[in-house]
Amino acid sequence: MNKNKNLIEQETNAKKGKHLTYGKRCKIETRLGDGYSLRAIAEEIDCSPSTISREIRNHAVTIKSNMNDCLNRNSCHRKNVCGGSACTMKCKSCNKCKKYCDDYIQAHCDTLIEKGLCNGCKKISRCSFEKKIYKADTAQKQYHEQLQGLRSGFDLTYEEIQKINELVTPLIKQGLSPYHIKQTLGDALPISESTLRRMINNCELDVRAIDLREAVRRKPRRKHKVTELPPSKAGRLYEDYLAYIAANDVSVVEMDCVEGIKTDTKAILSLHFVSLHMQLYYILPEHTAKCVVEVLDLIEDAIGSKMFSSLFEVILTDNGHEFWDYDGMECSIKNGKRTQIFYCDPNRSDEKGSCENNHKLLRCIIPKGNSIDGFNQEELLLATNHVNSYCRKSLFGKSPYQQAMECIPEDFFIYLGLELIAPDQVILKPSLLKK
Repeated sequence: MNKNKNLIEQETNAKKGKHLTYGKRCKIETRLGDGYSLRAIAEEIDCSPSTISREIRNHAVTIKSNMNDCLNRNSCHRKNVCGGSACTMKCKSCNKCKKYCDDYIQAHCDTLIEKGLCNGCKKISRCSFEKKIYKADTAQKQYHEQLQGLRSGFDLTYEEIQKINELVTPLIKQGLSPYHIKQTLGDALPISESTLRRMINNCELDVRAIDLREAVRRKPRRKHKVTELPPSKAGRLYEDYLAYIAANDVSVVEMDCVEGIKTDTKAILSLHFVSLHMQLYYILPEHTAKCVVEVLDLIEDAIGSKMFSSLFEVILTDNGHEFWDYDGMECSIKNGKRTQIFYCDPNRSDEKGSCENNHKLLRCIIPKGNSIDGFNQEELLLATNHVNSYCRKSLFGKSPYQQAMECIPEDFFIYLGLELIAPDQVILKPSLLKK
């Protein structure tokens, strides 16, 4: 509060200029409320009465009435003008009649008609008419928006730009800097050095930024890469997933991607069977949606469409660009529907936490920060078998493979090349895949 008070005082005492300050606008609002005339206000803040009048005209806010402001409301006895069957009240008690009644005539406050402003009116709090009020905060905001709009371009005529071009272009081509040119030409150049640079950068003159002597040394500003917008995921959001599994007894598979280093082309597709704690890993030749669909097609082709649909009834994944093609992932190689895709909320990896947590075991074999490009699917299959043969406390001492073999057909393991590793032969170290 004290900070705002000091700001107002500083602005009020500032040197007289063409623009009203926030402090002066606050003074105008206060004095209007006290009943001062425009001339009295103008003398107090040291400006002309026309400036005050123009300020009020440009920035006063009109507030529509929320009550019935019909001129005939006191003598009106009409009902149900709006046609609503459930409405039983008289129309004069409702403010909707202005939309439907042909006899509606808007009433105006005599004080507003006389003074043109509601500031200082003692009845303003209980007034049912349309109001017009000057507020310093609103006026200052509108002023800044208008000022920014005026500064977005160049306030120069075509002839002025041509004259600047004739003066500046030969000197730029001689290797002179905009600063040197401005210092040399002085008032003959009707713009500042910074405006001259902006005109050159915006291609308003015959010379370009590359023609500036030091332009090639300056590192351009980094621009954010514009990426493709994701498709609409309506009906596939996490809240839809929760409703779906609550209404249907289905098996859920959580899907994710494990990446190596930034220069890698390949990535690892991870498929986690939640109830079994079993994880499948597949090499993606490229980190793209097309490669993800191809892996799912490969699995369906190996185990059959019927088994795929029974084991992959629901797939929950994140919002990575590689998972945007939900139509391709859901569509069977036989043109039917093989699964139902749902997406976690953005930045909520905890919503598929069991999959994320299980990546710790893969990271024991392929530590974070290592490249993935050097691995092939045969090596990933070996890592898959060792991870899934590791005994879990959450499974009461069993491994995911042992748990899965009790409820999944043997053909599933044979077709995908999955093998149970003896407990004493399990290796969860980078040495497993070292050649």
